[in-house]
Amino acid sequence: GRKKGLDYFSRFINNNNNNRSSSFVTTRTKTTTTVDTRETKKFEQDAELWWRERDGPFGPLHSMNPVRCSFIKDECAEHFSKTRRRTPTTVVDNRPLSGLRILDVGCGGGLLSESLSRLGADVVGLDAGKANVEAAKRRQKESQLDDDGDDDDDDNSGGNNGKVKYICDTAEDLGEKEPNSFDVVCALEVIEHVTDPRVFANALRKLVKDDGLVFVSTISKSMRGVLGAIVFAERMAKMVPAVTHDANKFLHPSELAIVLERAGLRTNTMAGMEYNLMTKQWKLTGDLGINYIASATVGTFDEKLPLAQEDVHDKRYQ
Repeated sequence: GRKKGLDYFSRFINNNNNNRSSSFVTTRTKTTTTVDTRETKKFEQDAELWWRERDGPFGPLHSMNPVRCSFIKDECAEHFSKTRRRTPTTVVDNRPLSGLRILDVGCGGGLLSESLSRLGADVVGLDAGKANVEAAKRRQKESQLDDDGDDDDDDNSGGNNGKVKYICDTAEDLGEKEPNSFDVVCALEVIEHVTDPRVFANALRKLVKDDGLVFVSTISKSMRGVLGAIVFAERMAKMVPAVTHDANKFLHPSELAIVLERAGLRTNTMAGMEYNLMTKQWKLTGDLGINYIASATVGTFDEKLPLAQEDVHDKRYQ
């Protein structure tokens, strides 16, 4: 039973990822960027479809967005209420993220960036794909969100929203240009598409302020994660395009926690994100077996931590 299932799981991963990059555990070379050009091209091909919520390839991200934002909002409220920069007088009910500068790494067409802006944050949407950034900017004009492209103080149609600025660049390059510049750094559904999550995590740490927060969401490297994200979502339900995901790049929660900690980021909270087929909505749960999201604060760098290859059953994250 269990052994046969694990054998099938191993064969599935190997057969499903011919001609793809190997798991991060075997990647040892240092790189200046973690952008996988093949992955970027896949998303750029559908750049015109980012805002087709019901029948587009990014529909699952649209339906997932409310729970992601809810998690970010609650974690920010708890974390920043403990700092001198965030007092009750600086937070407005309908703008709970006001006063925060947030970086959305791998912003795509701006789904998360726009939502965080509407919650009051000043957002920088970052993507390595030029077509994605152009799509985000077009959406910005259509939705009349304030563009933070200049420093003038003229009135704008953004209302009570925060500002949004979209740029085409990599996290590694931006970290060199603007280190320790963001109160919050988000990388949602991104780390499973990079070439080396350890280098990517180092870039996230470089970008966030010392008293800031980092958010990462991804898919668990488990049988359920593969079955849910690839077998079901890609092949059966066709919720997302085929070969969107590479099972070798999935990270078990314990692996992600150690990748972050080796970069100097200590995992604070983890929550599962569960999809209901009947309601077509997502909710936060304690089940980290498929999709999950994590928050992390700046912690102590520990290069000697194991790579968690044998730590996939860490009970702290079950």
